[in-house]
Amino acid sequence: MKVDINDTQRTEGTDAVRARSDCAKLYRPASLILSSAEFVADFIPPDYVLEGILQRRFLYSLTGKTGAGKTAIMLLLAAHVAERRAIGDRSVERGCVLYFAGENADDVRMRWIALAQQMGFELDQVEVFFIPGTFKISEMLSRVRAEIERIGEVSLIIVDTSAAYFEGDAENDNKQHGDHARRLRSLTGMPGNPCVIAACHPVKNAADDNLIPRGGGAFLAEVDGNLTACANAVGVELSTQGKFRGPDFAPMHFQLRTVTHERLKDSKGRLIPTVVASALSEEARNEIAKATRSKEDELLVALCDPANGKASKADLARRLGWMLRNGEPYHVQVSRILKALRKDGLIAIKRGVITLTVEGKKAAEQACSGEHPKERGSNEPNTSEQPDGRYE
Repeated sequence: MKVDINDTQRTEGTDAVRARSDCAKLYRPASLILSSAEFVADFIPPDYVLEGILQRRFLYSLTGKTGAGKTAIMLLLAAHVAERRAIGDRSVERGCVLYFAGENADDVRMRWIALAQQMGFELDQVEVFFIPGTFKISEMLSRVRAEIERIGEVSLIIVDTSAAYFEGDAENDNKQHGDHARRLRSLTGMPGNPCVIAACHPVKNAADDNLIPRGGGAFLAEVDGNLTACANAVGVELSTQGKFRGPDFAPMHFQLRTVTHERLKDSKGRLIPTVVASALSEEARNEIAKATRSKEDELLVALCDPANGKASKADLARRLGWMLRNGEPYHVQVSRILKALRKDGLIAIKRGVITLTVEGKKAAEQACSGEHPKERGSNEPNTSEQPDGRYE
C-alpha cells in the first residue's frame, strides 16, 4: 500500500520525509511514465526557516549595491534563526546557523559583537558558527560536512559573499557561473538540509529595478530565488527581482543603525562605529519618513535665500542648526538630503551653486504654508545616526 508523503509528515515527522526523499533519489521505477498519483506521492511539504519566504533545501541569492545592508541583514537573520525570534510578523524556525565570512571577516566580527549587545544574546551560547576566510568549496566540501556533523545539523548557511568563493576566472562566463551556483547548491545537502543564502553584487551601474546577481545568466537560472536589498530614505527594503520560487510576499523593511560597543576600539582606545540592522514596523517607517520629509522641507526653505545656495554643506548645516554632539556641523546629513532633492528634480547644482527648480520653489512654498504635497521618493540609505552625534 502506498503511503502519501503528507501522512508521513504528520505521523513520523520531517526527518522521515527527508529519509524517504533521499531513498527515492536512488530508486528507478520500472516505467519512466508515472501516473498522477505516483507522481505527486513524493511531494515534500515546504519546510520554512523564515515563514513564507526562505525554505530549507533551497538556494537563494541576496543582491544589493555596496552599502545597501546585505551583511547587516544576513547577520540579523542568523541571530533570529538561532534565537527563534520572529522578524516583524513572520515567524522563524529555530536552528543552528553556519556563516561563511569570506569577504571581510573583521567587519563581520565587529558587527556580530555589536548585534549581540543590541539584541541581548550571549556570544558563548548562541548557535551561530563562522568560517572566516575564503577557500574552494569544491575542495573543502567533505571537511565542511564533517565539521557540521560535529556541531550538529544546520538549518541555514549564509555565504558572504558569492564572489569571494567563486572558483572561475571570468565573471560573465555562463558556464563558470552555472558551475559556481551548483557548488553553492551542494551546501543544501549538508546535514540538516539547510537553506542557503549567498550575498551577491549586482551588475555594474545597476539601477534599483535591476538588482540581478553579477555574472552569467546561468547563475540566476540555478538559484531558487533572488532576494534584493534596496536602500532608501526610510531604510532598506527586502524584496525579490528576476526569479522567486514560492508565493509572493510583501516587502520586508529594515533600518540600518550606526552603533558602538566597548569592545570595539582602535589602538588609541577610541570607539569604532559599526552598522547593524533591525526590523522596521510600518509605524516606525512612517515616523522616519515624516522626519526625513521635515528635514527636506527645512533645507528647501533655507535655499529660498540665494546666499544659502552658495554656502558649503558645513555652513548650511550650521545655519539650519544641524550639529553633532562634538559641535561639528552635520554636513553628511545635508549632503544626503541634497542628493534626494536633486533626484526628485527640486534643486539644480551648477558649478557648486544650488538653486531651486520651479518644482522646488513650489515645494518650498507648500512647506512654508504647511501644505502636504505628494510624497517624494529617495534612494539614500538612512543609517539613523542622530544629529547630536549619538549612536543608537
